Amino acid sequence: MVNRPAEASRSRKHVAVEEDATKLQFGDFLSGDALTATDVKTLLQAARIGRGDIPLPDNKIYRAAVAYVDEFANLPVETIESMRNEITSHGAFLNKFEVAQILQLQPADRGTAVALIPSLERFDKEEDLALLSQILDNVRNIARYGST
Repeated sequence: MVNRPAEASRSRKHVAVEEDATKLQFGDFLSGDALTATDVKTLLQAARIGRGDIPLPDNKIYRAAVAYVDEFANLPVETIESMRNEITSHGAFLNKFEVAQILQLQPADRGTAVALIPSLERFDKEEDLALLSQILDNVRNIARYGST
């Protein structure tokens, strides 16, 4: 019997999906959720509590993930939710991945936000730029003064 790899590869056609975060093209991750470090920390804590007698993974990757979120999850869940509600109150103005980045990075101004999140360059109308600045100001105020 002759092995025919060409036929096998034809039956497994896979179209490569372009991924480019600057264009909000996330390929297979497009339908996924975008999480902040605080979101991940909350999920890891819930997993620890819900495991009962089952031991947690004890490997380098898991420990590194826990260490990362412990260091960078710098706001309470309630504050993150308040910030997220502020951003999403403006409808679909921002993509869910941009929302997560703004929540995590809390850029100081519109210029910094665009430098850190290149997809924001798509806003060129004055009213869009004003709304982006307003959202950033509101998010920073919530982060500074807590949930509103």
